[in-house]
Amino acid sequence: MTKWITFAFMLVFVWGGLALAQSTLTDFPLGITSMTWTTRGTGSAPPQELTLRVEGKPDNLYRIELLVAAEGTATDLGTLGFLGSALFVQASGAMIDLSALQVLIRRRDTLKVGEQYALPGGTFHAQAQTDISGVACLVGEYQAVDRPNTVTEIGFALTDPVYFLPLMRVRDGGKVTFEMVLAAYRRP
Repeated sequence: MTKWITFAFMLVFVWGGLALAQSTLTDFPLGITSMTWTTRGTGSAPPQELTLRVEGKPDNLYRIELLVAAEGTATDLGTLGFLGSALFVQASGAMIDLSALQVLIRRRDTLKVGEQYALPGGTFHAQAQTDISGVACLVGEYQAVDRPNTVTEIGFALTDPVYFLPLMRVRDGGKVTFEMVLAAYRRP
């Protein structure tokens, strides 16, 4: 079941960068920028990996490669299909509506550690600046009003173009139920 969640998250990531894309293609320099995230869900076996390579080429051209590495039984992996099931992710309760964070993503370089930001449907508390796989990040916690027992730890990239959030960790009742962390970042 967690394979579904992980795969669907990765698929949604590919299809629109979710609403939480931090960089556009034009942010990436000439050469290859490689980003690898590990994902884990409640009860999952080994972590799954998502690798995104963005190659900036001359004449404003780009090449994108996506590699999804999943491990599981034939049953776990055989029913994923071409599009997966984003609806399954929502139905399972793993999907958190983080669209309110879009304004913070666009203004992340102005956020201050220790400050709390009111958003439609919740709040974000900026807690620390830290390094995640060589990328300076601002890390904080998002608390949705409609999910008082769920806290989502978010990392915003402050340096280097990173397509998706470097950190997203969902805790429900104090237990980590989903985690997506930038595990490797390589610049040209």
